[in-house]
Amino acid sequence: MVDKIKVINFLQDFGCARIEQLQILYDDKNNNFKNILASNMVSKKGDIFVHNTKRINEKMLTALDILCKYKGRYVNFHQGYEPIFITFLTNENLLYHIIVADKENEKGIVKLVNSYPLSLPKADRLILAFPDGGELKNINCDIPFLYTAYPGLEVLNNDDEDEENT
Repeated sequence: MVDKIKVINFLQDFGCARIEQLQILYDDKNNNFKNILASNMVSKKGDIFVHNTKRINEKMLTALDILCKYKGRYVNFHQGYEPIFITFLTNENLLYHIIVADKENEKGIVKLVNSYPLSLPKADRLILAFPDGGELKNINCDIPFLYTAYPGLEVLNNDDEDEENT
Protein backbone atom coordinates (compact mmCIF):
# COMPACT_ATOMS: atom_id res chain seq x y z
CA MET A 1 0.00 0.00 0.00
CA VAL A 2 1.37 3.36 -1.04
CA ASP A 3 1.73 6.00 1.67
CA LYS A 4 -1.04 8.50 0.90
CA ILE A 5 0.98 11.41 2.32
CA LYS A 6 3.70 10.75 -0.28
CA VAL A 7 1.13 10.84 -3.08
CA ILE A 8 -0.48 14.03 -1.75
CA ASN A 9 2.97 15.66 -1.48
CA PHE A 10 3.75 14.54 -5.02
CA LEU A 11 0.52 16.15 -6.26
CA GLN A 12 1.28 19.30 -4.30
CA ASP A 13 4.66 19.54 -6.06
CA PHE A 14 3.59 18.52 -9.56
CA GLY A 15 -0.01 19.79 -9.44
CA CYS A 16 -1.76 16.94 -11.18
CA ALA A 17 -1.34 13.38 -12.44
CA ARG A 18 -3.37 10.74 -14.21
CA ILE A 19 -4.24 7.61 -12.25
CA GLU A 20 -2.13 5.51 -14.68
CA GLN A 21 0.88 7.76 -14.03
CA LEU A 22 0.54 7.36 -10.26
CA GLN A 23 0.24 3.60 -10.69
CA ILE A 24 3.50 3.51 -12.67
CA LEU A 25 5.43 5.96 -10.51
CA TYR A 26 4.41 4.23 -7.27
CA ASP A 27 4.62 0.64 -8.62
CA ASP A 28 1.02 -0.14 -7.68
CA LYS A 29 -1.00 -1.15 -10.77
CA ASN A 30 -4.07 -2.15 -8.73
CA ASN A 31 -4.34 1.02 -6.65
CA ASN A 32 -7.14 3.44 -7.59
CA PHE A 33 -5.68 6.06 -5.18
CA LYS A 34 -9.16 6.99 -3.94
CA ASN A 35 -7.79 7.05 -0.38
CA ILE A 36 -6.06 10.38 -1.11
CA LEU A 37 -9.44 12.01 -1.82
CA ALA A 38 -10.47 11.67 1.84
CA SER A 39 -7.87 14.28 2.83
CA ASN A 40 -9.80 17.08 1.07
CA MET A 41 -6.42 18.20 -0.33
CA VAL A 42 -6.94 16.45 -3.67
CA SER A 43 -9.85 16.27 -6.07
CA LYS A 44 -10.42 14.07 -9.08
CA LYS A 45 -11.57 15.20 -12.51
CA GLY A 46 -12.07 12.20 -14.77
CA ASP A 47 -8.89 10.13 -14.48
CA ILE A 48 -6.80 13.10 -13.28
CA PHE A 49 -6.02 13.84 -9.64
CA VAL A 50 -5.44 17.54 -8.91
CA HIS A 51 -4.09 19.13 -5.74
CA ASN A 52 -6.57 21.76 -4.52
CA THR A 53 -3.97 24.54 -4.71
CA LYS A 54 -3.20 23.74 -8.38
CA ARG A 55 -4.87 23.42 -11.77
CA ILE A 56 -4.72 20.70 -14.41
CA ASN A 57 -1.67 21.41 -16.54
CA GLU A 58 -1.60 19.49 -19.82
CA LYS A 59 2.11 20.14 -20.28
CA MET A 60 2.85 18.66 -16.86
CA LEU A 61 0.76 15.60 -17.74
CA THR A 62 2.86 15.20 -20.91
CA ALA A 63 6.08 15.53 -18.88
CA LEU A 64 4.81 12.89 -16.44
CA ASP A 65 4.04 10.58 -19.38
CA ILE A 66 7.68 10.91 -20.43
CA LEU A 67 8.91 10.33 -16.87
CA CYS A 68 6.82 7.15 -16.69
CA LYS A 69 8.62 5.84 -19.79
CA TYR A 70 11.89 6.17 -17.85
CA LYS A 71 10.62 4.23 -14.82
CA GLY A 72 13.37 1.92 -13.64
CA ARG A 73 16.09 4.05 -15.25
CA TYR A 74 15.96 7.10 -12.99
CA VAL A 75 17.33 7.39 -9.47
CA ASN A 76 15.37 10.50 -8.52
CA PHE A 77 13.41 13.34 -10.07
CA HIS A 78 12.04 16.74 -9.17
CA GLN A 79 9.90 19.45 -10.65
CA GLY A 80 11.74 22.10 -12.63
CA TYR A 81 10.79 25.63 -13.54
CA GLU A 82 9.04 26.21 -16.83
CA PRO A 83 9.98 25.41 -19.54
CA ILE A 84 11.76 22.53 -17.73
CA PHE A 85 8.90 20.59 -16.21
CA ILE A 86 10.86 17.69 -14.70
CA THR A 87 14.54 17.03 -14.13
CA PHE A 88 15.70 13.49 -13.39
CA LEU A 89 18.94 11.66 -12.75
CA THR A 90 19.40 8.23 -14.32
CA ASN A 91 21.18 5.27 -12.81
CA GLU A 92 23.96 6.00 -15.38
CA ASN A 93 24.42 9.36 -13.59
CA LEU A 94 23.02 11.38 -16.53
CA LEU A 95 20.91 14.45 -15.80
CA TYR A 96 17.88 14.93 -18.06
CA HIS A 97 15.55 17.90 -18.45
CA ILE A 98 12.04 17.29 -19.79
CA ILE A 99 10.87 20.38 -21.69
CA VAL A 100 7.32 20.60 -22.99
CA ALA A 101 6.22 23.21 -25.53
CA ASP A 102 2.83 24.12 -26.91
CA LYS A 103 1.81 26.09 -29.99
CA GLU A 104 1.99 29.41 -28.10
CA ASN A 105 5.59 29.04 -26.90
CA GLU A 106 7.30 26.61 -29.28
CA LYS A 107 9.36 29.30 -31.07
CA GLY A 108 10.59 30.62 -27.71
CA ILE A 109 11.47 27.10 -26.54
CA VAL A 110 13.51 26.55 -29.72
CA LYS A 111 15.43 29.79 -29.03
CA LEU A 112 16.11 28.72 -25.44
CA VAL A 113 17.30 25.26 -26.46
CA ASN A 114 19.50 26.67 -29.24
CA SER A 115 21.17 29.06 -26.80
CA TYR A 116 22.03 26.26 -24.35
CA PRO A 117 24.00 26.38 -21.99
CA LEU A 118 23.42 30.11 -21.50
CA SER A 119 19.66 29.89 -21.12
CA LEU A 120 18.98 26.65 -19.22
CA PRO A 121 20.45 24.91 -16.16
CA LYS A 122 23.14 22.34 -17.00
CA ALA A 123 22.01 18.89 -18.11
CA ASP A 124 23.53 15.93 -19.94
CA ARG A 125 20.52 15.46 -22.21
CA LEU A 126 17.22 17.11 -23.08
CA ILE A 127 13.88 15.51 -23.84
CA LEU A 128 11.81 17.92 -25.89
CA ALA A 129 8.06 17.40 -26.33
CA PHE A 130 6.32 19.47 -29.00
CA PRO A 131 2.78 19.29 -30.36
CA ASP A 132 4.17 18.13 -33.74
CA GLY A 133 7.41 17.68 -35.64
CA GLY A 134 7.46 21.15 -37.15
CA GLU A 135 10.26 22.59 -35.01
CA LEU A 136 12.73 19.68 -35.18
CA LYS A 137 14.58 21.17 -38.18
CA ASN A 138 15.03 24.47 -36.27
CA ILE A 139 16.80 22.94 -33.26
CA ASN A 140 20.58 23.21 -33.17
CA CYS A 141 21.59 22.19 -29.66
CA ASP A 142 25.07 21.42 -28.31
CA ILE A 143 23.97 18.45 -26.18
CA PRO A 144 22.09 15.29 -27.17
CA PHE A 145 18.34 15.69 -27.27
CA LEU A 146 15.32 13.56 -27.94
CA TYR A 147 12.50 15.23 -29.89
CA THR A 148 9.03 13.79 -29.38
CA ALA A 149 5.60 14.78 -30.59
CA TYR A 150 2.70 14.47 -28.19
CA PRO A 151 0.17 13.14 -27.35
CA GLY A 152 1.66 9.90 -28.75
CA LEU A 153 5.24 10.76 -27.67
CA GLU A 154 6.59 9.41 -30.93
CA VAL A 155 10.37 9.95 -31.18
CA LEU A 156 11.09 12.00 -34.30
CA ASN A 157 14.89 12.05 -34.15
CA ASN A 158 17.33 9.25 -33.48
CA ASP A 159 20.44 11.18 -32.49
CA ASP A 160 20.89 9.06 -29.41
CA GLU A 161 21.00 5.30 -29.91
CA ASP A 162 20.34 4.69 -26.21
CA GLU A 163 17.01 6.49 -26.37
CA GLU A 164 15.42 4.75 -29.35
CA ASN A 165 13.26 2.53 -27.14
CA THR A 166 11.69 5.44 -25.31
